[in-house]
Amino acid sequence: MPSAPSTTTGTLQIGDQWNAITIIAHSQTHPLKAICELTENAIDAGARQVRIARRRSKGQLYLEIEDDGRGVAPDESGLPDFQRIATHLCDSMKRQLTTNQRRGVHGEFGIGLLSFWSLGEELRMISGGDGIPLRELCLERGKREYEIRPVKSRLATGGTRVVVGPLLEATKNLVTGEKIARYLSAELRDRIRSTGVAIDVADAVARREMRVVPREFEGERLEIPRRYATPLGDVNVEFYARADDAADPPGIALCKDGTRVLASVTELLPFQHAPWDDRRLVGLIDFEPLKLAPGTRSGIVPDAAFEALVAVAPTIERDILETLATREQAEAERASRQLLKQVHKAFASALADLPAEDYLFFDIPKQSPVLQPNAGGAGDSLAGRGAATAGDAHDPTEAADPATPPLLFAAEPGPLATIRITPRHPRRPPGRGCRLMATAYDAQGVEVLEGLSWTWSVVAGTATIEPDEASCVVTSPATGLVAAQAVARQFLLEATDQVDVKFVEPTQGEGDGGRGLPSYRLEAEHGQPWRSRYDSAANEIVINSAHRDFLASRSSLGRHRRYIGKLYGKEVVLTNFPHESPAEVMERLIEVTLRTEDAL
Repeated sequence: MPSAPSTTTGTLQIGDQWNAITIIAHSQTHPLKAICELTENAIDAGARQVRIARRRSKGQLYLEIEDDGRGVAPDESGLPDFQRIATHLCDSMKRQLTTNQRRGVHGEFGIGLLSFWSLGEELRMISGGDGIPLRELCLERGKREYEIRPVKSRLATGGTRVVVGPLLEATKNLVTGEKIARYLSAELRDRIRSTGVAIDVADAVARREMRVVPREFEGERLEIPRRYATPLGDVNVEFYARADDAADPPGIALCKDGTRVLASVTELLPFQHAPWDDRRLVGLIDFEPLKLAPGTRSGIVPDAAFEALVAVAPTIERDILETLATREQAEAERASRQLLKQVHKAFASALADLPAEDYLFFDIPKQSPVLQPNAGGAGDSLAGRGAATAGDAHDPTEAADPATPPLLFAAEPGPLATIRITPRHPRRPPGRGCRLMATAYDAQGVEVLEGLSWTWSVVAGTATIEPDEASCVVTSPATGLVAAQAVARQFLLEATDQVDVKFVEPTQGEGDGGRGLPSYRLEAEHGQPWRSRYDSAANEIVINSAHRDFLASRSSLGRHRRYIGKLYGKEVVLTNFPHESPAEVMERLIEVTLRTEDAL
């Protein structure tokens, strides 16, 4: 009976070396990545200038990369050691460097040259100079033989020249000068910045020459820490929040020491969730200890460095989400202020057109005969500006009136001519702040937005003022009249306006309502059927932001504005006609809606 086989041990070996080399060469299929590999070899050699040229010769396209680096390391005879390069694939000479020598050097696999298989039929690498005869290494795509021979040409840069060509039919249109420059600007963004290398691309076919400029991200940079510590070193991050319709594709890139490895970190399973997949975010994560997949050089080896990155990711996620939430809240407040301004304009115009004796509660003053710019007089009303006489047509504030129909064609604003503060006749109880908004116009009544600086002050009365760009909050502890003044400056131009804020004790049952159009605020009450209600004490319309109709309205800005306007109209009518029959209230609602729908 045969005995059981004994245990056998051994070492793994390559059965067919040429087949292994072919597999490695075919694993690098991205032609622009191949150009990046050759460019990084030049940077690893200490190049300060790299020139990439695309040219035509005898009807064929060629690519040439020339640098002023150290060139190929010499052999014992002092000649460029091309033989070691050709016979030591997967054993890069860079692996023999000391720790200090390896600083800033990326190559480590010894397979970068094989990437030319995705570009062209032949590679010729020339090196030498400074008294060393020039020699070149010749490799052909799909062939295992190599040739090293002397050359009689010269290298003006003294470094290395690599010529690949003729280019493959499938890659001719992929490696234009413009595409090469755009790809390298993203792929080598921080490597270019850290080394200071200048990379120029000359496309003789398209007759264009361009400098590779490190890519700049669109949007507003997130205020989070730029480094996160791990046991293996710091993770460097750079994130930007941008508009959904921005031109650049979204995504957080993963980099290793300044070179992009993945266009989006969501290609890795641990990052396939928010906020990494948020289309508003662009930027990068750079972690030098990461190990690259040798074949494609666009993947990450799942080792201790990768685990360290995954471990610190929740901390980065928390900071991103908190910063985004703060940013969204600020944007929502700005949008609410702008929306409230639009609603106020629509309702000021509507109430000015309705019988004053019917709509008394919000006390919208009627038109004064003459509107004086920057005067801020008591007769200068927000609602009355739409009915000024023909003699006032030249007044820039008249042209910018909320009650005036909008211009059919948007005009570029001219220089600053005048400003106007709203509301014109504010009233508040003592101790309650009154927000004032100022708007600047040119001589034609077009709103001016750029190049302005604002100054707010109290010119009469006792009050505190809290300025915020074109708005402020005025608060007085006692009853009385407070005159608030705004000054806008645009270079050497200056415009001024002033309003009187009355701080008076509210009458019985009136609260702070009854004066000026109300503002609105959002209040989320999930599961509650009410859409809005009027808070007379604060002169505010409270809107239920958790109502399904509110959420549905946010599908577009116009729809949301009209929804807020309808709630505003409902509260205006209910407040002015609290004891009317439902039929009369509906009639009044139609009356108000008809006069505001075009403006909203």
